Amino acid sequence: MANRLLTVCLGVAALSLSLACAPQPNGSQTTDSSGGNSGSQSSGGTSASGGTKGSGGATGSGGSASSGGATGSGGKAASGGATSSGGASASGGSSGASSGGTTGTQTGGTTGSAGKGMTASGGTTGGAGKGVTGSGGGTASGGVKGSGGTTGSGGTGTTGSGGTTGSGGTTGSGGTSSNVMHPPPITNGMSGWASRYWDCCKPACGWKGNVSRGNPMMSCDKSDNSLGGNYDAVNACQSGGTAFMCWSGVPWQADDTLAYAFAAASQGNYSCGRCYQLQFTGTNNTSGDKKGTPTLNGKTMIVQIINNGGVQSNQFDLLIPGGGVGALNACSTQWGTGVDLGSQYGGLLSECNGDVNCTMQKCQAAFSGKQDLMDGCTWFLGWFGGSNNPDFTYQKIACPAALTQKSGLSDPG
Repeated sequence: MANRLLTVCLGVAALSLSLACAPQPNGSQTTDSSGGNSGSQSSGGTSASGGTKGSGGATGSGGSASSGGATGSGGKAASGGATSSGGASASGGSSGASSGGTTGTQTGGTTGSAGKGMTASGGTTGGAGKGVTGSGGGTASGGVKGSGGTTGSGGTGTTGSGGTTGSGGTTGSGGTSSNVMHPPPITNGMSGWASRYWDCCKPACGWKGNVSRGNPMMSCDKSDNSLGGNYDAVNACQSGGTAFMCWSGVPWQADDTLAYAFAAASQGNYSCGRCYQLQFTGTNNTSGDKKGTPTLNGKTMIVQIINNGGVQSNQFDLLIPGGGVGALNACSTQWGTGVDLGSQYGGLLSECNGDVNCTMQKCQAAFSGKQDLMDGCTWFLGWFGGSNNPDFTYQKIACPAALTQKSGLSDPG
């Protein structure tokens, strides 16, 4: 997992091994993911005339330095934990240990110090192959029509009643029927892999300066009440900030083989509101944890980009509750310091060494009374199988309404 970078405002240092503050519009915004090796920053708010320009932070591989006035945060510094394979049931399949993050560098009005690189077991990219899509169910054959009766000798025969026609079969969708429109299977995609994070911070795409089309993503207050159009609310990753990630940002499944989520990306894949189709291959990316993710093989996710940061160019850091906070942590501010957030990089699954039962118990303790977050954790251990750094092939696609309506972000094309 890789550190994601976050802005430093007013020279305030936050958390061990990294500096953090909430970017203002056109400021820099960073994320931390699992298994990544590069840093990246989003653009934040605009610079006030006559104001000083924030120095661009040094970046990890593939990172870019932002410029601006007082640099806004808005990015996340999350651990994208490594993800593992698992079962398709709600109680989840098996899981693997997460990979460590790597070094990112923060940017801001003053240059932030590099976040701590923490590699549990290197995050080399596994070979991604083409996913396999489950075939639909077959249609039942029609019934056989009864033959007509025969005419009696010398009398009037009776005609036999016609047979009944068999009902058609239902279309399968990985074992259950679904009315959700699935995208066509990827036939010529690029190879990538997924990590995980949840740092409670306002996302980079929550700032006007980072959105090329339409409105930014809305943030929420400490009690998960929407801040509506208050897009300038200070990021909770800065001391005294009031803008947090809304709990509605958790992943969810459409059916047994299709799910939706929000994610962070970097370099060419980072564009606020853009969507990608991920088609899992059944392998995983974590060195030393090569048992694969067979439960995910052939499953598809569609993700919308809401954040940026220090992830690799082919890495998508999925927003999953309990996925690890990375270099920055607004969750302890939001939920209290007594809540167990798991390993800094990899979260609850990594703290449990991949044990799904242990992870579920920790989810229940951390997210008691927070149903959206608990649902997201259940999805991770069920549909996603508690998978650790799964590989996939991916391609850019048009955003479905299911994602744009929830995030409020328009597809930039």
